[in-house]
Amino acid sequence: MGIVLGMIIFSATGYDDSSANALIMEGLLGSLSSGILIYMALVDLIAVDFFHNKMMASAPLLKKASFIALTLGSVSMSVLALWA
Repeated sequence: MGIVLGMIIFSATGYDDSSANALIMEGLLGSLSSGILIYMALVDLIAVDFFHNKMMASAPLLKKASFIALTLGSVSMSVLALWA
């Protein structure tokens, strides 16, 4: 339903994708969606694995290794994003 509404508004208004308002809206919506993605990843997925896992609580070396692996993975994905 939202896609159809967007297509109608797009065709009725003569949307210019290089205008300042369009670029600002694209940036705002992109940052909002990426913020939601980061929140969901950190709070709903990773926190459960790190803080509510019996194996993590009983093995401190595993917890340290997991934090290091998470940090290295995040850094490597950030470096890869520079080329995208």
